Amino acid sequence: MLGHKFTIVTLLVKRIPAKQCEVRRYGLELASVRTLGLTISETDTDPERTKASILRVARCAREKDSAEVIVLGCAGMTGYAKDVEEELGTVVLEPTTVTLKVCEGLIDVGLCHCK
Repeated sequence: MLGHKFTIVTLLVKRIPAKQCEVRRYGLELASVRTLGLTISETDTDPERTKASILRVARCAREKDSAEVIVLGCAGMTGYAKDVEEELGTVVLEPTTVTLKVCEGLIDVGLCHCK
């Protein structure tokens, strides 16, 4: 809904196949899956390095892969979307926050899954 092509930013190379599989399952167009090369503990202990890495990877995805939307693909990246979006002028999504808001919206309008 926010762009035609998107990039998922994940932490490690070993997570790329799982991300690609999810996207194929939904029939979406993926620009790329790019990695920060950081572990979860590194994202926790060094927020400045994490933010700089996200900015670098997101900028590269936008310029080289024509990504219109950046999806932060790990809960360890929560809290960086707004700053990255403002600096790059590109839509950046935190799935944790988006999921919470979708759930709140469903509850607010009284919808639930089919039993």
